[in-house]
Amino acid sequence: MPRSTLAVTVADKQRLSPNMMRLMLQGDSLQDFPTGYEGGYIKLVFPGGLERPVVRSYTVREFSADTRVITIDMVAHGDTGPAATWASNTSIGDEVQITGPGACKPINTSADRFILAGDMSAIPAISVNINRLPADAIGDIVLEVISEQDQLELPVPEDMNLHWVVNPDPDAPNTMLEDSVMALPWRDGEVSVWVAGEFSASRALRQYFRHEKPVRKENMYVSCYWKIGENDEGMKIAKALDAAENE
Repeated sequence: MPRSTLAVTVADKQRLSPNMMRLMLQGDSLQDFPTGYEGGYIKLVFPGGLERPVVRSYTVREFSADTRVITIDMVAHGDTGPAATWASNTSIGDEVQITGPGACKPINTSADRFILAGDMSAIPAISVNINRLPADAIGDIVLEVISEQDQLELPVPEDMNLHWVVNPDPDAPNTMLEDSVMALPWRDGEVSVWVAGEFSASRALRQYFRHEKPVRKENMYVSCYWKIGENDEGMKIAKALDAAENE
């Protein structure tokens, strides 16, 4: 059964970095929006002219039931698609339709060591997962950004090492993120892994943790959010084919 759409308005718009934008969406329609879905997603629905509406997914960075505000962070870099165009041109007070929320598997915090990795599309969800880590968490966080100015301040536990990978051309095929993760020293103990981002990088890291490292299935979450050279629909097809091949 399709989910009903909710009308919200843009309550605030901020530039977090040269390539990351924050939008705060508010509305009385959110009075029954469930709590606890930070790290999950909502879908923004954009008019598609004579065609069907365009729908894009974005991570719920924060939700306040008191103020009925959903905060989403989105990459704003070189994309001329309908979602990026809308985000660039929208103003406070503009209305947009949303559906959701959808859940996302959080990192399993009952482990000895942790590895989180992703590109800028995954930073909002990884930020939520960082907040879920125990204060004494040990491990590594690898984040790929477009420029040094995109290195956001994150509340990382003292014994979690934060590694920034600067890739000024993320739309060109590359292996920078997975190479950086695979170069990490492997620590003893049970390891919990959370990875998201571009299709090829996520697929390579899934194979790495599944076949080359002793990571238990229940301790591993790997997802792709986009694919170089493909629109959202093309990425979903590639994701489905990859899942079928690895059943």
